[in-house]
Amino acid sequence: DTMLGFEVKHIGVNMESGEAAEELADTFEKMFSFEKKVGNSSVFAGTGFELMKKPGRGTNGHIAIATNYIERAVYHLEKRGFEFDMDSAVIKDGKMKAVYFKGEFGGFAMHLVQK
Repeated sequence: DTMLGFEVKHIGVNMESGEAAEELADTFEKMFSFEKKVGNSSVFAGTGFELMKKPGRGTNGHIAIATNYIERAVYHLEKRGFEFDMDSAVIKDGKMKAVYFKGEFGGFAMHLVQK
């Protein structure tokens, strides 16, 4: 587990619209000084909250867990009985960058991301 270096990267919150995502980002900016960054499909409030412009995976949203070695993490987590939706894997330059687990956890989808 130490080698894999798991840590929470961000929480993705499903919002009903881009306007609602921007309003919540504005609130977090005013409340905590979390910088608002508008993207194509989401609005970040700092680095910890990704406010989706429309509902995405997970009933409530998603949780991104960063790891030092995503392929090794998938191997070890599968050995622990967890399953992955390999159709969701993001591959760049022949290396996996992100992949979702199958199912939900507390109403959230969960995915691994490469640090």
